[in-house]
Order: sequence, then C-alpha cells, then structure tokens
Amino acid sequence: MRLPFFRRRIMKTHIQNKIIYHIYPKSFQDSNDDGIGDLNGIRSRLDYLSWLGVDLIWLGPVYRSPGFDNGYDISDYYDIDPIFGTRADMTFLLKDAKARQIGVMMDIVANHTSHTHEWFKASELDPSGPYGEYYIWRDKPNAMNSFFGGSAWTYSPIRKQYYFHSFASEQPDLNWEQEQMGKELAEVLSYWVNQGVKGFRFDVIDLIGKDVDTLEWFCFDKVKAGLKTLLSRVDSSGLVLVGEAGALNAGQIIELQQASLLDMVFNFEVTALDEQTGKGKWELAPFSRRRFKDTLISWQERLQDGGWNSLFWNNHDQPRAISRWYADSLEAAAMLAVLQFGLRGTPFIYQGDEIGMTNGLIQLEDYKDIETLNYLKTSDNLEGVRMKGRDHARIPMAWKSGSSGFSKSEPWLRTLEIESGRTVENEQQDKSSLLFLYHQLIGLRKTYPVLMKGQFCVMETNERLLCFRRTDPEERAVTVLVNLTDQEVKHPFEIERVLCATHEQPSSLLRPYEAVICYTF
Repeated sequence: MRLPFFRRRIMKTHIQNKIIYHIYPKSFQDSNDDGIGDLNGIRSRLDYLSWLGVDLIWLGPVYRSPGFDNGYDISDYYDIDPIFGTRADMTFLLKDAKARQIGVMMDIVANHTSHTHEWFKASELDPSGPYGEYYIWRDKPNAMNSFFGGSAWTYSPIRKQYYFHSFASEQPDLNWEQEQMGKELAEVLSYWVNQGVKGFRFDVIDLIGKDVDTLEWFCFDKVKAGLKTLLSRVDSSGLVLVGEAGALNAGQIIELQQASLLDMVFNFEVTALDEQTGKGKWELAPFSRRRFKDTLISWQERLQDGGWNSLFWNNHDQPRAISRWYADSLEAAAMLAVLQFGLRGTPFIYQGDEIGMTNGLIQLEDYKDIETLNYLKTSDNLEGVRMKGRDHARIPMAWKSGSSGFSKSEPWLRTLEIESGRTVENEQQDKSSLLFLYHQLIGLRKTYPVLMKGQFCVMETNERLLCFRRTDPEERAVTVLVNLTDQEVKHPFEIERVLCATHEQPSSLLRPYEAVICYTF
C-alpha cells in the first residue's frame, strides 16, 4: 500500500553523516578504451571510493542522449546511453556499489529534455494530442534569452509555433503546468528507485517555476508546488534529494527542507565570487578573501536553524577553485579541504579534488562544451574561458601520469599534458599527500559527531584568518583554524590536541595556507 506523502517523507534517513563523491562519467574511467569514461570504468574504481570513505556517489547523467550538452539533453529517461554501457551495466554498478555500502544518486534533468525525445517529437507533430502541451509553445517569441546565448525561443516549422528553451535550442523546456507530464516524470523517478538508486540531484530545479508570459525566470511558490506534487507520487522514503537552485534565498531553502521536499540545495554565491556582479560568469573579478570568508559565514549562519548546507568548491559546471582563486596551489587545496570538512553541512567531493587537480590547459580548437563554444562566437575573452569554461572541470581523472590511467586511447577531451605529479597513483604512495588528508578528514567526520551535526560559531576573523567552533551539547566543541593566505598569521587560541592539520606541529602562528581542526583550551 502506498503511504501518504507526509508519512513517507518523515521517515527519511538523515543526511548529516553522508560523504558524497561527484562523478562526471565521461571523464572518470574508461573500461573499453574508446577514450570515454563509462559505467564499467566506475565499477572498476569502487574499491578506491570505498577506501576513501565515500557513502554516496552522485552520478552525472548517463541516460540516452544525443550529447549536445554532454548528457543534460535526455532523449530517454529509462535507457542508458551506449557510450556509457547498458542497463545491465547500470544494474551491476548499483549492485557492486551496494556491496561496498555505497549508494548511487542520479542526476535528473526535469526542467527540459532533448529535442529528440519522443515526447517532444509527438508534441511538435500533434498540438492537440496527448503530448501537445508537454512543452512550452507560443505563437510569438518574447524578449527572454537563453542562458547559452541568443533567444530562448526557436520556431518549429512543423508545428508552426515557437518553443521555449532555457538553454540550447536542442533542449526544449518541459511544461510543469501539464499534469500528465508530471505524472510521467514521477514514473521515471519511481523506476530508478526500484532499480536501487538512493537519491536524486535535480538539475536547475528552480527553473521549473518560471513564467514565460510575464518574463519571470523564478517563482518560488511554483517551484515548491511542483516538487510537492512530483514527490507525492514517488515513494521517496530514505532518498537523498538535492536541488541545483541558485535563485533560492536562505528562507526558501529552509522552507523546502522543512517540508521534506529537498535535503540540500546547491547555492552558487561562493563559487561566483570571482565574477563581476551583473556581468555574467565570463567577466572575471579579483578573488576577495574577505568576501569569500564573509559569504561562507553568512550561509552557515542563515541555515543554522532549520536548514542544512551543501559544501562544495567544484563540480562539473564549476572549474577548479584552486586554479581560479589560488594559482593552482596544492597547499591552498589542502586548506580548502580542511575548511570544507570543518563547516556545517554535507561535503561534496568532485572527482580530482582529493588529488588537487587543476583547470589544466585546453587549446582553443579542443573545447567541446556548447556553452563555451556559443560564447566564443561573439567574444575573444580567452582568460574568462580559461578560468570559467566548463570543459576545465571535465578533464579526465588523473589516475596516473599522462592519460593512460584513464584510457589507453586518446581521451574525448584533449588537454596539454602538465606533469604536476598530482595523480592517484603518486598520492597513494605518500601518506602526507592531499589524498591521504581527504581520507583522514572523511574518517574524522565519521568519528566525531560534532563535526557532522554540531552548530557553527565564529570565534575570530579578519581578512586573513577564519576561526570557528563546532559545538554540540553532547560533545566537546571542536575548533577550526584557517589561514586563508600565503602569509603567516597569528591566532589567539592555545591548541590542546590536534585532530587534523595541513602541517605538522601547529602553533599560535599559522603558516601559509595552514588549517587545523583541534581542541583548544
């Protein structure tokens, strides 16, 4: 018997103790030497993820897709794209991950589909048919522009109307006002839950609340109502639900979390700090440590009561923070790791974070990402592309020197090889490496519950220094000391016992990029 919505969601497993590892399948591990990462490649690396201490894999989209936007243009929600494998391969991945006590969370793109999806083909052919209103059609376009550049409207000579697309013209937006479409999306979620999937990350879920007739991109009430209706049709007990929703403010995030509609939300205020306000992602601004620190503190405090943070620096859309903010510094990468795991929220590790992967170098002719290619048609801002182009986040995982650890063939995304030594193979042989620091930090979170559920309290801060405590009535408070700069800085605390640190023998004088989790007097 299907349980009522509120009963099913109240029984939800808490997410405070989860460590989530984000895999971009195309760039993680190739198993058949075609230069493209795949499901069996991921299976071959499960022991590595188990050793690291991962609880949940966030798997980028592996559904069947023509690939205009690297899988975020889905043509069949139920099938696996042949470049990644088969449904049987997916079944084996879920089974093998479960055997290692690792769950799999799938990316679900519910705002739009591919223009090759059968729903869209039917909608285009027959406006009065059952799929006629699955998408947003209008007789005339308006002034709304796509996030990928140009008009958000494309004319269909077949239907003789314009359809709306928030992104590329190959990605028509679904009409969330259409009830039957919503039921079909719920069936998609239920199918994958029945296959053993343990959660979903909803891509650009805030966009389902748009009103194209009033030129409004975001309406919170519509987002909340859409999620509530969708999840009322799915047995979502025990699932981890994450929303990519940069438009939400703290109060709205808490409201969705309190209603058990989302467990966490990806907010991009921190990752956008190197962008000029109001000018888009490509126009760079100098990185401000003060704004970085103040923004972190602000989100920690705003979600303190009733909310929960997602903690991340990078993902498949966000190129490497250490390249953008810290000139590829490995020491800064270690500092950011300690800071991330010291904060209140669920840490997300993007593949390669744990070894200090950088943006790397991509020649102009080798860029693949549709967003970057569209931008380069009208701009010569190569520095913006080098720092913010999404391809830089998608460079194949550095298992060994060169590309042989990823694939024996030329990788799908070509880069100029940089011998930094930052590979899994090298770092596994060095217990003082960044990889072992991540391993230690994950173990620390699971050993000290105060780091999972404790409250956040700022103790000392200036432009170079951030000191805070995690407190819990049932545990001793833990202090986190972070030097955000490449210069020495003093802190006012007396360290009693070190739990984890980037440097040996921490003292009252923090060395460049030194970070410490400790007990203090």
